[in-house]
Amino acid sequence: MNIFHAEKVHDAVIKTTKATAIASAVLVSANTIAQDDLMIEEVIVSAQKKTENLQDVPISVTTLSADELESLNIKDFADYVLQLPSVSAVQRRPGMGQIFMRGISDGGNSNQSLQGPAVAIYLDESPVTMIGDNLDVHIYDIERVESLSGPQGTLYGAASQAGNLKIITKKPTSEFDSGVNIGAESTKGGQTSSLVEGFVNIPLSQNMALRLVGYNDRDGGYIDSVADSITYPVSGITKTNELYVEDNFNDAVKTGYRAALRIDLTENWKLDMSSMGQKTTSDGVWDHNPDALGEYNVSRFYDDSQTDDWERFAVTLTGDLGFADLTFTTSSMDRDFEVLSDYSHYSIDGYVEGYYTCYEYYFGPCVDPSIQFENDTHQEYDTTEIRLSSKGDGKLNWILGSFKTENVTEYNSQWHVPAINPLAAVPGSKDLYYQTDQVRTEEESAVFGEIYYQINDKMELTLGKRKFDMDTTLKGFVGTVWWPNYILGSATRPDNVNSIYSGSDDITKVNLSYALNNDSMMYVTFSEGYRPGGANRTTQLGATYDADFLESKEIGFKSMLMDGRLRLNGALYIMDWDDIQLGWFDSSISLLGLVDNIGKAESDGTEIDLKYLVNDAVSIAVGFSENSTALKEDYTLRGVVEARDGQDLPFTPDKKYNVTINVDITDTSSFQFNHVFVDEMWNDLFYDDRELQDSYAISNMSFTTQLGDNSTMQIYMDNVFDEVAELYINSEDIERLTTVNRPMTIGVRYSWNLN
Repeated sequence: MNIFHAEKVHDAVIKTTKATAIASAVLVSANTIAQDDLMIEEVIVSAQKKTENLQDVPISVTTLSADELESLNIKDFADYVLQLPSVSAVQRRPGMGQIFMRGISDGGNSNQSLQGPAVAIYLDESPVTMIGDNLDVHIYDIERVESLSGPQGTLYGAASQAGNLKIITKKPTSEFDSGVNIGAESTKGGQTSSLVEGFVNIPLSQNMALRLVGYNDRDGGYIDSVADSITYPVSGITKTNELYVEDNFNDAVKTGYRAALRIDLTENWKLDMSSMGQKTTSDGVWDHNPDALGEYNVSRFYDDSQTDDWERFAVTLTGDLGFADLTFTTSSMDRDFEVLSDYSHYSIDGYVEGYYTCYEYYFGPCVDPSIQFENDTHQEYDTTEIRLSSKGDGKLNWILGSFKTENVTEYNSQWHVPAINPLAAVPGSKDLYYQTDQVRTEEESAVFGEIYYQINDKMELTLGKRKFDMDTTLKGFVGTVWWPNYILGSATRPDNVNSIYSGSDDITKVNLSYALNNDSMMYVTFSEGYRPGGANRTTQLGATYDADFLESKEIGFKSMLMDGRLRLNGALYIMDWDDIQLGWFDSSISLLGLVDNIGKAESDGTEIDLKYLVNDAVSIAVGFSENSTALKEDYTLRGVVEARDGQDLPFTPDKKYNVTINVDITDTSSFQFNHVFVDEMWNDLFYDDRELQDSYAISNMSFTTQLGDNSTMQIYMDNVFDEVAELYINSEDIERLTTVNRPMTIGVRYSWNLN
């Protein structure tokens, strides 16, 4: 028997906190319009690791459906993060994204030796969470994106401390289908871009189907690398950048594939297998230096490029055991990540010259101290989970599971000084004044479960628990010919890092939901999330650092009003963050980045999600989050207060909202307007170093028309008002730069689908 079930996911869940004013306006509109047959279609989610109607899930979830991903022209990490009210992010260039939820932010970290993220990212059933370099999966043939706000540690484990982001791909179905998208766009002051995407769904037999997906996405550049020079203080050498002057030099090309096979083994057993891969190559940087060089201008003195190449294989087996449903899933991912970056401004402080390029007693005459940074990373990420879920036909239901993962990251960070005397270079290298060549291995095993007890016909109690064991090792080399081991004149470099961390703990969840009627519910939740502890490379701040924990108290509601034409969901939360892990660097104490547990913080906020069908041609969706964060005690390092009690956490806008208006102009054409506002926020936790980034607002609009039975054309304009947004003020390459968004862009996309 064919048991394919095509999941149907419709309108997304979006939020705002001006709930009273909006609801009042909605009710006024409702009095003038009578559309008895209008009703918002249900949204299906898998937030609790089972398929459910969004309105029946007693947690805060925002979704972007397949239709919304397409209509909003969402292609990548930056696009979907912008549309999620409770989410903020830092992304300097493709493949280097860091994500935060509900204001829980330590400032982020791209150093692979330091602490992990506080938000987990899942691709279908398995995590793909990484330090500083989360996968920037191309968004095509995606069923939906789910954003789960608040701690999700019971079911999802490590890194789901502040929330969880799930990208769910479309699965093979029993009917033949195919489609293609072809697009082109022009950016103000920049290069053109192009897009080709396609899929085909092929039934191989009555109980087997194959889905193939491929894409090529080329983003043209819009940042100019302009002429500039650096004069180094010790030698007086002046470095110019004639070789690196180029217009629109920040271009990126993303190509990828996905092959998914679904087999109905029997009426009650199903096997899903998928293989997917993606390669992103980019040149340049997505930063500019508007104060010194003008908008969309920057100066670079060495190559800036990146190659991100990954492949992932996953298998999921589901079936009916009679007393329970079984889900077994395993995945294996290999990733190679290579980065070149200009690091020349680091040598302005004279440190490199004083000890390596202008130390004439040892190394002869002064030479150019400018630096080309290189990082080569290979990662292997394997996960396995098995879980049982009760049949859901009694007062007592449950989920029980076991999870295991091993994540091995081999990374070789190299600071090249091409002109250096080989005697001053790290032994075994030609021109490295500094090197970090390490292997980080993380292993975690966990058992977890949730029990759902129906107290009466209106009230349900959920109890959850997860117990985990974690081991982390760091091994390899870090340093120079002088430090931390004196190896000047040596023919080989020593392995001087061998750090080990082991720890175990558990977390809890308690949820009580109450059905007010068939269309409305309220819930209260206490939940915990965690990041595992880890090992430092040296003992200046301690050989290891502890796990940090988040406790959340939340009250929320979900409702369908006005005979199903208005969906209004919301939540209030108070979260306490303890033993915060913070990546830290101070060259006066150590030349290594280290991690410390710095103390406590809190985050309080409100989320509202509204969708309203004004009539059969007009719909409005609003998402709003309001958040207040604060450090709850001073962070003091060697007698100096580095972060102050009461200050805001970084990358946590007080307000973020979006408004999307859809208008069906005719039976075959529609118009959409989307507006997103992001409040100002700090770019760092350390008090003396941080800056306040300006708020920004970005508007997009599109017109879509049907050309025939199977084809459509969309004409769109992104960043309609040409907003220049401060996405990230940073000094990651030592020079102060600001990551900036793409200028106003006009595009056209032709889509053809068989069905």
